[in-house]
Amino acid sequence: MVPLQDVHDFLVRCIGEEVKTAHAVQENINGECPASWYLDSPPFSTLILASAEGVDFDAGTPERAAFVVLNDPVHALRFLHYLRWTVKQHEPVLLAAEKDGEMVPMEACPIDGAECEPLLRMAAELFADRPRFKREWRVQ
Repeated sequence: MVPLQDVHDFLVRCIGEEVKTAHAVQENINGECPASWYLDSPPFSTLILASAEGVDFDAGTPERAAFVVLNDPVHALRFLHYLRWTVKQHEPVLLAAEKDGEMVPMEACPIDGAECEPLLRMAAELFADRPRFKREWRVQ
């Protein structure tokens, strides 16, 4: 059985690192921080704008530029706040369980019990490339 507290703590750390990264992006032309990114108008529809100094970068294609703008730091933070909320809902608690005829404390998700697929799936699908990810957290 996977120790859910370890998975929970791993996710909290990963989400916190992502939040720091999103907040580190310089403010945009409107002074918003973190920056909301914008596309330049045709014929420069591959240029991503955020700072008052001008073009931040050329995404190369209009499709890539649109994807980058849709996933700007402000959007990323909204997504991360949702992930943080979800992880909090599944934070492990100690419950009484029977083992060998005795009552013992067992770590469990208050929603899903001993096996919390949402936490394991989040770790495996979103953060498996992180150094502290453990192979046993992969969902079968």
